[in-house]
Amino acid sequence: MPTLRVGHPYHPGVRSWPETAQLRITPDGVELALFMSRITPEEEQDVRQGTAEFAWVDAEHTAVLGYRFGGPERRWSDAPYHPGRDPQAGLPVGAGEVLLRLAVHVVLVDADTGIVRGLRLTTWPPGFVCRVAETVTRMLTTGYRQAAHDGALDAIYTRYQTSDELVAQRADITCVAGGAAD
Repeated sequence: MPTLRVGHPYHPGVRSWPETAQLRITPDGVELALFMSRITPEEEQDVRQGTAEFAWVDAEHTAVLGYRFGGPERRWSDAPYHPGRDPQAGLPVGAGEVLLRLAVHVVLVDADTGIVRGLRLTTWPPGFVCRVAETVTRMLTTGYRQAAHDGALDAIYTRYQTSDELVAQRADITCVAGGAAD
């Protein structure tokens, strides 16, 4: 993964991004890039230093990573994921091993300027890593079909109106970064 620095562009030459979250899982590691407009000082502080929580939803033809920063008073957000959408996708070395914690690079990007506003390195605990690795391995084996992926996402977002509902009712596993997985 490229070296990123606060105050510098996320990607040279790109000055704006759609407001979204992008999860990348490659042999080089895991990156969760959060592209947000009008970032408040509180949001920046939460991403940089607040309690980091994650949730994983495996929906066969897609997966969704739930995340929130700043503790239980904050709302969940989510990032859809399928390794078939990224030509560099793959599991980091050792990601399926039972006792491995996996480093997760969180990048907060001002969607209006393309400038990195915050960086954080945290970890997913072993149980969470194993669950994610199972999903990614299966998806890499079965391949990517756009229609199946889109249909699975549509079904999720139709049934669960908010990320909070999705995590509360459908998460396969949750964790506090650096802590235990439930």
